[in-house]
Amino acid sequence: MYQGGLRDRDGPSYLILAKQKNQVYFFTYQSPYRQARGRYFPGNLVRHFAKQEAAFRAAVPDTNRYLLPGIVPPDTLRWHWLRLQPRQLWAIKGDGPNQPAAPNCAVDDGDYNTFFLIDQRAMKSATFYAPAYWEECAGKDPNRQRAIRTRGEFHAILRASQPNVK
Repeated sequence: MYQGGLRDRDGPSYLILAKQKNQVYFFTYQSPYRQARGRYFPGNLVRHFAKQEAAFRAAVPDTNRYLLPGIVPPDTLRWHWLRLQPRQLWAIKGDGPNQPAAPNCAVDDGDYNTFFLIDQRAMKSATFYAPAYWEECAGKDPNRQRAIRTRGEFHAILRASQPNVK
């Protein structure tokens, strides 16, 4: 499972890839009203959307109306699953807010990228703060590189689930 964003501002937003037996599944858990923030809509729609967004933020993430299946061809999901190399992902170590000592590097408005790894025996999370920025500024790190590749795979799956969205 992947969560990315600016933490407080975005609310929960998950891209979930799950495997049961030989079948791979994709789900999203996101506010359907997030794109409406800061835009004008006629009548009382702005108020309605704000109220619905508040209800989303108040909901505990669960199997509720915000958990939606992504319709992606099974072969595409299996291909992405193999590219993610799940067994190797379990070895990833996040950097969270602790960044390397790099005198010319500073960022305070970066994105958080959290990966949740869950199986029948254990659960683990790894968080990266602005991994692309730190990779470019502070130098190569195998954990950050894996996080950037993994984030890319999740976004590719999301795009595959929304073929008509540019």
